[in-house]
Amino acid sequence: MILAAGGSARMGRPKQLIAYEGQPLVARAATAARDAGADPVVVVLGAHAGEIEPALAGLAGVTVALNPAWESGLASSLATGLRAALRDDRWDGVLVTLADQPLIDADVLRRLITAFLGGARLVASGYEGMPGVPALFGREHVPELLTLTGDSGAGPWLRKRLSELMIIPLDAVLLDLDTPADAARLARRPGLR
Repeated sequence: MILAAGGSARMGRPKQLIAYEGQPLVARAATAARDAGADPVVVVLGAHAGEIEPALAGLAGVTVALNPAWESGLASSLATGLRAALRDDRWDGVLVTLADQPLIDADVLRRLITAFLGGARLVASGYEGMPGVPALFGREHVPELLTLTGDSGAGPWLRKRLSELMIIPLDAVLLDLDTPADAARLARRPGLR
């Protein structure tokens, strides 16, 4: 699941459409999830959905779920994506990632999936030792995740379960795009096309 419903208020434009390595961030995130083996891939849109959805056109295995309550916070987008995923009962876990983390690629996501397939039922990225996204949740955790509210998403929920959680250190790929300064930092990275 790719969470991409936010309004990008601090960026001043839909950050989901910022191009990195020739792709809008939202398409890049969906492609990374699909290439890592996630199936199906659900992209949750809200603000600017009409502008963002065309960036996903033609991506095989990718569907869109619209969150009309996106302004209520990240938890509502998580719930929207989980409800969409529950329509398909082939999966045992849900990989949650964000559209605004351009350095998260299929190789990074495969590290989380490998840990999950190895028996870990909660796997999260670690940034300076603290859990974050991307994260992978066993299906048994979905009922609790559906009860979350507000704008903090699953972060506080994960932090309460550190003893159950496998953390994959990903400090090297930490870059969230929230402001024009973040976008400028991304544009200066080597390999930008």
